[in-house]
Amino acid sequence: MSRILEGMGASAGRALGPVRWIDWNIPLVSHRTINPDEVESEVERFGQARARALEHVSRLQAETTHRIGPFEGKVFESQAMMIEDPDLIRGTLSYIRDNFVCAERAFDWQALEMRIRMQESAHAMLVDRLADLHDVRLRVLSHLLGHGDPSDLVTEGEEPSILVGDELPPSIAARLDPERVLGVVLSGGSRGAHGVILARALGIPVVVAVGAALESIEDADRLLVDGRTGEIRINPSPQEVEGFHRAVAQATHRREALQRVAGKPTKTMDGVHTVVQANLDLPHEAVDALRLGAEGVGLFRSEFLAIGRREIPTEEDQFEAYQGVVEAFPGREVTLRTFDIGGDKFPLFLHLPPEDNPYLGWRAIRICLDMPELFRNQLRAAVRASESGNLRLLIPFVSTVEEMRRSRDLLTETYASLGLTGSGIRIPLGVMVETPAAVETLDLLAPYVDFVSLGTNDLTQYVLAADRGNAKVGKLYDPLHPALVRMYRRVVKESARYGLDLSVCGELSGDPLGVAALLGLGYRKFSVSVRGLPEIRELIRNVSAKELGKLMRKLDRLESGDEMRRALAQYLADRGVLPEPSPVELSKE
Repeated sequence: MSRILEGMGASAGRALGPVRWIDWNIPLVSHRTINPDEVESEVERFGQARARALEHVSRLQAETTHRIGPFEGKVFESQAMMIEDPDLIRGTLSYIRDNFVCAERAFDWQALEMRIRMQESAHAMLVDRLADLHDVRLRVLSHLLGHGDPSDLVTEGEEPSILVGDELPPSIAARLDPERVLGVVLSGGSRGAHGVILARALGIPVVVAVGAALESIEDADRLLVDGRTGEIRINPSPQEVEGFHRAVAQATHRREALQRVAGKPTKTMDGVHTVVQANLDLPHEAVDALRLGAEGVGLFRSEFLAIGRREIPTEEDQFEAYQGVVEAFPGREVTLRTFDIGGDKFPLFLHLPPEDNPYLGWRAIRICLDMPELFRNQLRAAVRASESGNLRLLIPFVSTVEEMRRSRDLLTETYASLGLTGSGIRIPLGVMVETPAAVETLDLLAPYVDFVSLGTNDLTQYVLAADRGNAKVGKLYDPLHPALVRMYRRVVKESARYGLDLSVCGELSGDPLGVAALLGLGYRKFSVSVRGLPEIRELIRNVSAKELGKLMRKLDRLESGDEMRRALAQYLADRGVLPEPSPVELSKE
């Protein structure tokens, strides 16, 4: 019987294959002392090693940009900055000159000190940078010790397998071959780590934060990995393996069938028109979204422009990215969410003291309003890009009317700064309803907004006081909890009362049971992950909005989300509309 480990899903998809442990550990550094007359030669050796490391990082950035995309290539900018970090250089030189140790020992000591400082910090940003520091440390030491390129670890001839290790350094991730690396399982890491971002861009399933339990995996094991749920099955049974292959075959068949109707409207069985849009993390995802029938972009996350950068993103960099997506969807809405940084996404240009609870701290619109130079760049780029199509701006993490009023004032100032006052250009401005305060004051926010987007992810964790990233309270994190369902219904009523266009962009909109519930509550516009577009569009075509409306009214007094799921699942089963099965579910058929 298979054993199960639980981690956090960081890159959706399923994988089945043998284990391949990757040991990208730092080479052993001897404690070699030097004579005073050798000091300058060791300083020179260190300088040469840094120069070669910078060359390698620059080459990796160019290769990644060509192979994956320009924004993925930018993850290596933080490594280049780290190699050039004045404290790292100064500390290493001090060890060489004051303690008379060789360059590799001096650099290793200084890098270890930097690692300890990062580990002691409460910042998620610094935790995510640990893999970058590991990469830099490994690369510089490899040059000083005369070793080969550490990223060759994943280019050696091996059978297709699932990589297992502690972290995924960006230099390793950038060279992964999806044909041979079926999935990645890590004891540490996070969704925002640079290596994980690259693996996700390559379409490789990833599970992170498995913890010490990862040590129970042995070399001879075979893994069944689900990068969406974070579940790992060790040595799955023949039935589970058969279920995996059947799930893959069914998913492929479904995608091929749905692509043939990608351009057709998405209507329910009783003729209710809905709009299914795409959530984009990166600009290049627009190509697949179009192919799968996305009717615009309901959530274009802009954080990719900020993460890993030491300087505020320029107006031109942003304009190029926004305009590309707007032009990819002529005549369709593209909803750009302003920077949702903070929480677990900290750019290098934010120099902040540790926060006890960063999810409730300085983040999103709070940062943008406190840093007008950051916000103005984004607003100017967005206004310019809007001339090429239908761009909308979405403000995240709003908890006060003042935040929306100030956002609209800054947008008005942006028109004036670009000489567009009176030109007729006016970007629709929306509020992301993801805090209880926004739900309760939607009537007060209405005069300052043109549309509403329901963000179920943060709203769930704030209403239920359950961190969505904490596995120990995972059972409490339930977006179909009765309290939340009542809030969703209220948002529909308030939006209709004030004539506000309404959509939903949280993960619930990509969950078949969640979409059924939302349709029954009156939602008609959904934004889902690119991978989820075919399944959600097919589901909507096979249900009745009227029937779901009646069902949700009957379920109004249920005491738990589990009860609601069972009722919704029964409705879908009765109509032959079932979510894409998991390998385990298929193995039971």
